[in-house]
Amino acid sequence: MNERGELLDIPIRLVMALMIGTLCLGVLVQFIGTAERSVIRDLDVHLDTSRYSSTQKRLVVKVNDASSGEPVSGATVQVSYPGGSQAKTNSSNSFSFLVPRNTIVTVRVTHSQYLPWEGQIAT
Repeated sequence: MNERGELLDIPIRLVMALMIGTLCLGVLVQFIGTAERSVIRDLDVHLDTSRYSSTQKRLVVKVNDASSGEPVSGATVQVSYPGGSQAKTNSSNSFSFLVPRNTIVTVRVTHSQYLPWEGQIAT
């Protein structure tokens, strides 16, 4: 280190400028990541079961936009349970499935503009 504050002939101002630039770039990347996540919206999914027969129940899945409450059409709903699974894509926001009674059913809803939603219901 010499009398001008240079270490290995690299000026201190250059080192400080690089450090500040790196810090600013990190903040900018976090801001852009947050902005990208705000474009993707949440789903509001309602699950309802009713008796269909002695061995099956009807599971009705309704999909809405979480912020506005508007129906979301074109979503894909996948229903999984011990012994099988079903999947449907409708142009409406309501889906109906026949599932076995006395089981745990896993429901997964996906749409290209929304975060995926997953939940379970006991039938």
